[in-house]
Amino acid sequence: MKQDLQFRISSGLKNIIGRELITDDFIAIFELVKNSFDAHATEVEIVFENIKTDTGKIYIVDNGKGMDYDDLINKWLFVAYSAKKDGSEDNDYRSKISSKTYYAGAKGIGRFSCDKLGKKLRLISTKNTSNPKTEELVVDWTKFEQNTKDEFINVTVDHNTLTSNPTKHLHGTSLEIFDLRSDSIWNEDKLIRLKNSLAKLINPFEEFEKRPFKIILTAKEFEAYDINQSDTSKKINGVVENRLLEILKIKTTKIISKISEDGKLIITELSNNGNWLYKITEQNIDFVQLKDILIELYFLDQRGKINFTKLMGIRAGDYGSVFLFKNGIRIYPFGEPGEDSFALDKRQSKRLGDYVGTRDLIGRIEVLGENEEFKETTSRGDGLIKNSSYEQLHSFFIDKVISKIESFRRNIVKYGIDIDEFETTQHSEEKIIRLIADITSSDNIISIEFNENLLEIITKTQEDNSSTQTIIKSIEKIAKESNNRDLYDKISKVKITLNEAIIIADLAEEEIKNKDKELKEKQTQNLFLKSIKSQDLDEVVSFMHSIGIAATTIDNYLSSIYQKLNRGMEISAEELKKAIQTVSFENRKIISITRFSTKANFKLFAEDVKLDLVEYIKEYITNILIPLRSEDIYITIEDNFKNQFTRTFKPIELSIMIDNFLSNSIRAKATSFNVSINKNSEENLEISFKDDGIGIPDENINKIFDFGFTTTSGSGLGLYHVNDIIKKINGNLHVDNKQKKGVKFILTIT
Repeated sequence: MKQDLQFRISSGLKNIIGRELITDDFIAIFELVKNSFDAHATEVEIVFENIKTDTGKIYIVDNGKGMDYDDLINKWLFVAYSAKKDGSEDNDYRSKISSKTYYAGAKGIGRFSCDKLGKKLRLISTKNTSNPKTEELVVDWTKFEQNTKDEFINVTVDHNTLTSNPTKHLHGTSLEIFDLRSDSIWNEDKLIRLKNSLAKLINPFEEFEKRPFKIILTAKEFEAYDINQSDTSKKINGVVENRLLEILKIKTTKIISKISEDGKLIITELSNNGNWLYKITEQNIDFVQLKDILIELYFLDQRGKINFTKLMGIRAGDYGSVFLFKNGIRIYPFGEPGEDSFALDKRQSKRLGDYVGTRDLIGRIEVLGENEEFKETTSRGDGLIKNSSYEQLHSFFIDKVISKIESFRRNIVKYGIDIDEFETTQHSEEKIIRLIADITSSDNIISIEFNENLLEIITKTQEDNSSTQTIIKSIEKIAKESNNRDLYDKISKVKITLNEAIIIADLAEEEIKNKDKELKEKQTQNLFLKSIKSQDLDEVVSFMHSIGIAATTIDNYLSSIYQKLNRGMEISAEELKKAIQTVSFENRKIISITRFSTKANFKLFAEDVKLDLVEYIKEYITNILIPLRSEDIYITIEDNFKNQFTRTFKPIELSIMIDNFLSNSIRAKATSFNVSINKNSEENLEISFKDDGIGIPDENINKIFDFGFTTTSGSGLGLYHVNDIIKKINGNLHVDNKQKKGVKFILTIT
C-alpha cells in the first residue's frame, strides 16, 4: 500500500543552521546589520550594554520597514524561507521605494546569528504602515538544545502585541540579545576591531547619496576609554566611518573595468597620477555568464603605500586588498588582510617582478543586479560558491584587469618605451595603448579612446621614473630575464631603499610647506614624542641631508663598479668586498632613518649624543620596533638595571644593531624576541637579545661575525656591522648557543 511520508525535523536543526554555521561573532553581527540594510533602514545602531558584567546585552536597532504579525508568522518564523529570494519581500512596500531593490541576504537563516551571540532574544518590531501594532517575540534558544528528539516545530517561542512602542523609532526592528554566550567576550580591542570591520561592510568605494545607510556603535561603559584616545580610529563609540574613497584620490595607477548590464560589452579605463589615459570598449565574447560586473582597482607603489599609512593610520596591507561586494554589501572573506582568494600572491611568486600581489592593490569587485549565480556559501564567512560563473569572474579579473595594470607598470613605469619610435608612425597613440594594455589586433575591439596629450603624459611619467638609478634598473632587468631570483631579490632591496629615501624626503618637504605656523606643541625631553609636524625646518633638512649623503655614497660605489665593468677593467676581490660592505652599511642607515624620522628629533638621532643608553634602547624598542614589527614577531623588553647609564653614542648605530638582531631572529623563524637589561657580577651593563628560532649550529659560532657569512637568507653583513658598532661603545658580545630553543646574544658594556 502506497503511503506519503514526511521528513521529521529535530530541534537540533537550530544549531546546524545557526551556531555551527556562524562561528564568528563579527560575522553574526554583520548578518544582522545586513538584515537591517535589506529592510531599507537608513540607520542601524549596535548597542553594548553592561558588557563587562554577567547581565550584558547587545541591541541591534534599526529604522527599517519593520514587521507585523503576518510577517513574523510567514517570514521570520518560517525557517529557510526567504521572501527576498522569491521576490515577494517588498510587494507591500513598492510605493515607498523608488527603484528595484536587490538584497544582501537571501537564504532565510541570517536571523539565527542572534543565537551565536546570546542564549535569549527579544525582538520588537513596528511596521511602517498606517495604524501599526508593535509585535514582540521572545526566543529562548536553549529550548532547542534540551532534547534533539523534540520536533523543531514543537519548540515554542513567546509572542505579545504591545500597547506601545518602547523603541526610539516610529518603525523598524529592535533585537535585544541577552544571556550572552560565555565565549563572546567583548573588550576594548575587540570592539575597535568590530568597528573597523563594520567600516568595510558597506561598500566604502561609493558615496551612498541615493541609499544612505549609517551604522552607529554605542558602548557607554567605554566612554571614559574613548576620552583618552586622540586617534578617532581608536575610539569605540560613534558613527562608523570609512575615509577610503577620499584616501584613494592620491595619485596612483587606477583601472576600472565593467561588463555592461546586458553582458554584451566590456569597457575598461585606465588613469595614472590623476591623468586619464585611455578607454577601450570591446565585445564580451569570453565571459558570457557575466553581466553587470564592475571592478575598480588602485595600484599602490611605495609612495602610495606611505601616503596611505600616513592618512589612514594603518598600513595598506593591514587594511585589506581586493574586496568583493554584492549589491553594496561585502562578501567575506574577500579582501581580508592575508586573504588571497584569487591566488594573486601565488601567481606573483612564479614570475620575477612583473606580477602584482595582494599587498600592491586596493579595490573592489562589484556584483550588481540579480546575478543569482553568485551565491554566498551557507557557512557565512567562506565567500561565494565556486561555480562556473565564479570561475569566469576569476578569469575576467586576471585576464582583463590585472594584466592591464601589470602591462602598464611594466611597459611604461618600470622599463619604459621608446616614444620617438612611435612618434614617427601613424596612429602612434593607439599603438602605444595596445602595447601598454597588452592587447593585439582583435575583432572584439569596438573602439579605443585616449587622452589627446597621451604622448606627453607618458613621456613625463617615464622622466619622473628616471630618478631610480639606471644601473639598478639594468641589473634588475638582467636578473629577471635570466630568472636569477637571488640577484633580483638583492637588487630590489637596494632599489626600494633608494626610492624610500626619495619618497620620505618628498613627504618631509611637503609637510614643511603645509606646516601650520601657529602649531605649538608641548615640549618634552622624550626623544619619541615629536612627530614630523612639529619638527623644526633645520631638523627636517638635517634628516633629508643625511639620507642624501647615504644615497650618494651608495650611488658612487655602484657607479664606480659599473664604469670599471663597462670598460673591461678588473675589480679585485678586496675592492668589491669593500664596496659591498659600505653600500650595505649605508643602506641600513637609510632603513633606520626612515623608521625613526617621524618619531624623534632627528639631530639627536644622527649625531654623537650623550644620553642614557638604557633609556634610549627601551624607547626605541617600545616606540619604533614593536609598532612596526609586531605582526612579524612578538617583542618584549625587561629592564632590571634600574639605574642611569649615560654614554656618548650615535643613536642611529645603536638602532642598526638592534634591528640586525631582530631581523636575524625573524629570518630564523622565531616567534618571540626578548630584550633583557641587567647588571652582571661586575656591576657592568648587560643586555641580552634572545629568540626562540632555529638557533645557530655550534660549528658556525666562530664564523658569524665574518664578512659575508650567513646561515639564513640574509647578506651576511648584519652581524659584521654589529661587531663594529659594539666596539665603538666599548662593548663585548658573547653568544649563548646552549638555549633549549633559539639563541641568546649577550652584550656587555663597561
